[in-house]
Amino acid sequence: MERIKIGIFGMGNLGRAVEDIINSRSDEFELIQTFDRENGDTIKKFVDKIDVLLVCVGSSHDAPIIVPKLAKLFNTVDTFDTHTNLEPYIDSVRKSHGKNPNKVAIVGTGWDPGLLSIIRLYMTSFMPTATLACFYGKGVSLGHTNAIKNISGVLDAVQFTIPIKSSINFAKKGDIPKDKHTRLCYVVAHKQDRVRIKHEIITMPNYFKPYKTKVKFVSQKTFDVNFKTRQEHQGLVISKDNNATAEFTVYMEKNPYFTAQIQLAYAIAAHNLLKDGKHGIFTVADIAPKYLFTRNIIDMI
Repeated sequence: MERIKIGIFGMGNLGRAVEDIINSRSDEFELIQTFDRENGDTIKKFVDKIDVLLVCVGSSHDAPIIVPKLAKLFNTVDTFDTHTNLEPYIDSVRKSHGKNPNKVAIVGTGWDPGLLSIIRLYMTSFMPTATLACFYGKGVSLGHTNAIKNISGVLDAVQFTIPIKSSINFAKKGDIPKDKHTRLCYVVAHKQDRVRIKHEIITMPNYFKPYKTKVKFVSQKTFDVNFKTRQEHQGLVISKDNNATAEFTVYMEKNPYFTAQIQLAYAIAAHNLLKDGKHGIFTVADIAPKYLFTRNIIDMI
């Protein structure tokens, strides 16, 4: 079987998870090179050596700047996860991508946007009169954690998204809850920076404002003992009409690894799209399930 030649840009939790999975699936993928800010200047040397470049950077600051530049050179798959900014983000990638129209760029893969987006699309299509609600957590959000870490003076941080139980019960009855989540942030920072950092967190658009957000400052020792290795997360989609209730639940022990698995599935999709002569910008909604596989899917159907 032909192996897909992969590059990884960004070697945080997600990038390392992608690398681990590629090494365990060496019959499908070949890892050509990893890149970060320190060796990013060398990336142009690999344009003809990499089939698909997986961009594993944060959405709040890095992806809007980095991905459009890389999409000029490579076939890319990213995990941009800021729902509110997804459309302008796609526009910026498309504008840059136009300078190399023979490439494929798949944006917003992961588990949401990504997996849960597809579930919502199917539920809305199959149950057009139903109420629909989506919940996250309790668990660690990679995107929100990264957004906090980008604040000046933050030494370490983690953010837990927590669904409101009464809102889940409302959704199961077919009601549309007004508030669905609270956000709990644990932050390590020097005392003189804490008032400013808390203000920047709770007023950050798209991530924490207007959600109910609690910020708790802890010591590095407390953080390392209680939060350093926490990576679990959950997702729930509920759709209800007069005839049926549909629910989809995902629980992941390691958010980065689950996200990485989805991102790699769309690396296969990018490769298959190119083999079919298809180019351009794609979201998960634009890609038929058959493109996610290297084998015939009729038996699965």
